[in-house]
Amino acid sequence: MIIKKAAEFEPASELVKYFKNKKLACLAVKRGLDSYQKISEFIEPDKYIPLSFNKFPKLDQIVKFIADHIKHKNRILIYGDYDVDGITSTAILVGALKDLGADVIYHLPDRFKEGYGLNQTVLAGYQSKVDLVISCDCGITNYAEVKFAKEIGLDFIVTDHHELPDRLPPADYVISPRMLGKDSQGYWLPGAGMAYYLVKALYNLAGDEKAAEDFLDLLLLAIIADVVPLQGENRYLFKTGLAKLRQTDRIGLTALYNELELNRSEINEKTLGFQIGPLLNSAGRIDSAEKGLKLLLAEDRRTAAVLAAELKSLNERRKKISQQIYQQLVETLNSDSPQPVVSYNSDWHQGVIGIAAGRVVENFNCPAVLMTNSRANDLITGSARSITGININQLINKCADLLEKNGGHAAAAGFSLKKANLEKFKLRLQRLLVEALNNQQIKPTIKADLNLEFAELNNNFYQKLRLFAPFGEANPEPIIYLEGEIISSREISAGKHKKFVLGSSKSSNSSRITALWWWAGNTDNNYRQQIACNLTENIYQGRKSLQLEIKALVSCQNEISQLTEANNSASKFDQMKVELIDWRQKDLELLKSGQPETAYFAEGSGSFKLNLYPIFNRNYYRQVKQLVILTIPPTPAILKEVILLTECERLILVNYRQQGKKEKFINLLMKRLKYCFEQENGIFNLNQAALDLATTVLTVKRGIDYLAAAGKLNYEFIAYQEILITKNGEVNRGQKNLRGSELTRLLSSTAAFRRFIKNKPIQQLQKFIDNLLNREI
Repeated sequence: MIIKKAAEFEPASELVKYFKNKKLACLAVKRGLDSYQKISEFIEPDKYIPLSFNKFPKLDQIVKFIADHIKHKNRILIYGDYDVDGITSTAILVGALKDLGADVIYHLPDRFKEGYGLNQTVLAGYQSKVDLVISCDCGITNYAEVKFAKEIGLDFIVTDHHELPDRLPPADYVISPRMLGKDSQGYWLPGAGMAYYLVKALYNLAGDEKAAEDFLDLLLLAIIADVVPLQGENRYLFKTGLAKLRQTDRIGLTALYNELELNRSEINEKTLGFQIGPLLNSAGRIDSAEKGLKLLLAEDRRTAAVLAAELKSLNERRKKISQQIYQQLVETLNSDSPQPVVSYNSDWHQGVIGIAAGRVVENFNCPAVLMTNSRANDLITGSARSITGININQLINKCADLLEKNGGHAAAAGFSLKKANLEKFKLRLQRLLVEALNNQQIKPTIKADLNLEFAELNNNFYQKLRLFAPFGEANPEPIIYLEGEIISSREISAGKHKKFVLGSSKSSNSSRITALWWWAGNTDNNYRQQIACNLTENIYQGRKSLQLEIKALVSCQNEISQLTEANNSASKFDQMKVELIDWRQKDLELLKSGQPETAYFAEGSGSFKLNLYPIFNRNYYRQVKQLVILTIPPTPAILKEVILLTECERLILVNYRQQGKKEKFINLLMKRLKYCFEQENGIFNLNQAALDLATTVLTVKRGIDYLAAAGKLNYEFIAYQEILITKNGEVNRGQKNLRGSELTRLLSSTAAFRRFIKNKPIQQLQKFIDNLLNREI
């Protein structure tokens, strides 16, 4: 791995003045925000000038054309697509045209029988039924189909947002955000965005442009679900439209919120991307996308409630099918040395192989290409997902002579091929993927956006960095470059990931911070490290602390860490000496808040009732001289971490009882899950739960696994530390026994460590602490 430091230059003084930080001003320039006007419009919605529908070429003619059809009571067909963008685009156009008095119907293609885009057979079936066809989220590449529609006497308007072909379809009108030019603020609008601006123009012609804002809730679904770049108009619409989505009175969305038991005030991009979006998509994947559209267009609560329940059931079925495929693949994979997956199974469901491939990528950090028989013809259909640095679409293109059809981008692609070419394709693509993976292991490069010192990692800087949020497609979280030492490290999540305490011996003050490294590689702790990372924030019970998420870590082989030289020379990280003070026999009532240079370590929600402050935990801390251990950390590694982060000189032990039995732990976990359902829309943070329950993340995960195997819940990962919990699951007695045994072992290990700290003589504990702090990291 090669980490390239960020380019540094002199930014405009007006940008430095805006941020009061030269490095953030440089970041703004790198993001194309090279003037005060651009950056203020980017950060402050009230200073942003929204896109006018008049910017779209010929839109005035298009709305008059549609209005003329409405005036003559001609029937209009909205031809959409089966994903969330296609469903919401159709709902926007159908809803608005009906409101404007049009005679309008719709058609959503069947994913398996018709495939994506316009279909001649379908269009022929509407020849005598409609006068005007308006496509949405499709049609721009359907030259032959549009030509056919015109030949059979249909008027045609294509609205789409995909890449413009060399030859536009011969419709009466073609309208797309891509016609605005790449520099336009609206260039990256989704299909629903194009539908929204067409509707704005129609309402403007009718004298009520603001009426279009009633459809902002639907547009927001598409912006998140279609993963369009969060910049320009998309960013503005997201920031201004989120309140509209939370407060919507749309009957279908209200039914969906109720069915999913969502807390409206907590609806955010995660809720949209991992709950609402997949649920709407699931209908098109394994059934009919029309069910999702009917929900969004529902006009009575009873119908909406039935549809919402049906969609939830379909989504559960979709998750079950994709889980079965994933489990079949897991049995063949080696987590210690993952290889690219290129696999075919005729029994797999065509609609969910892409989801299963994505899970393989997420959990094994390797490209995955899954194939099954097409339900529409005699071909094999495939779906591919990849990791950063391997462009799966380019590699599949190298097999184009064996394919009937293919397309996609760097991270995801789809294709179809004849059965006779299957084995040749598998062998060639497997070879290409292995080569790409080997090349990536030799010299992959990650480029930083900002070069920082550890001393600069403070809350003031973080809040200014968050001005660039929300992060997403085309506006990624900035990569920070640091140089420093690994002060301590420990494995988390069964060894797949690592947590570090990092710092710099060259810093003018002592600045230490925790860091997580998902899919951690090997480290050479004897050397100073180059670090590429994101800066994130932990929030727990209103308390905040900063943390790094490592993207890459490289040893500086020509610069030995001062940790290694600690025995030979003085350094910031000389061997630590912490005095242990024994208060285990004292009355806890004697403890007082506000003592100079004193803090109290305690974890476990409601586990202690003493009115003491400040309270620290493994994620919330600062430097103090005295640290009172109210609740013993669950492992020696976490205790060491806490001491290193606080840099305390004295550690005071007190006597406080803590739970350790499985039954009590499960009861507490169930209470935490109930709160998660009621207040957090089912999004369960494993790290926060570990703090609440005063245990390790792995113990919480095994508790969740145990409850899932007991049929109490289902879950799926939406981030490394977060899972989405849904109620009810299937009982698996074998897994229940296995996970129960693992949970008992983990809880017993924690209980044994706490008994050791609680009962051993202070001299023995002092020796233990000395060895713990200064042993090999």
